Amino acid sequence: MAGVPELSVPRADAPSSTHSNHGVAPAANAPNSGVSFSEALGQAVAQANGHGAHDGSAPSSAGGAHDGGHAGGALSASSSEPHPQHFSMGGAAHRGPTHFQEKALGLRVYRQQLLASNIANADTPGYKAVDIDFAEAAQMAMTNQGKPLALATSASGHIAASAQGQTPPYPLKYHIPYQASADGNTVEMDLERKKMVENSLMHQFSLDRVSGHFKMLMELYQSLK
Repeated sequence: MAGVPELSVPRADAPSSTHSNHGVAPAANAPNSGVSFSEALGQAVAQANGHGAHDGSAPSSAGGAHDGGHAGGALSASSSEPHPQHFSMGGAAHRGPTHFQEKALGLRVYRQQLLASNIANADTPGYKAVDIDFAEAAQMAMTNQGKPLALATSASGHIAASAQGQTPPYPLKYHIPYQASADGNTVEMDLERKKMVENSLMHQFSLDRVSGHFKMLMELYQSLK
């Protein structure tokens, strides 16, 4: 029929290998281009499909986002810096929140043994009550790297090995009693019981902090499955 424009079949042109044409208007919008509407529409669809195939490319200058989830301003896949929402599972960053509490658990157990020994020797003549300065011991525990102890070998075929020391040598503090005993014993039962109860409560506090941290991590791992 006269007056009806001819509709041509769209050409399946290959998408451009670069993103230099991002944000450029289709050729159909250009004046006197000589391209029919259907052909321009086919080129626009092919170009849009080609843009979605480039998942690993950088964002365009127009700020358009790709189908692969890369929006304008996002970090590239080759960036060595960690994502701000990612958390580290190793090194000091992982053990930082509970590292002190883990050391405190060992110190509390060690001090509990000293206090129990004091109470057990309350009637021993000449026994001197001992204790540790927890703040000083904690400082030593945080800075001490724990030099390994070399194991002795009795034959040339034995494999050399080392063991980590369990209890570092914390300096002991001798208690000066308020009232000296006739037999030289410096244990004061009321004070030792008070110290033991306080140390037990602080041990339970550190244990709750450590166990709560790992319980939270376990719940996080289970929710990610």
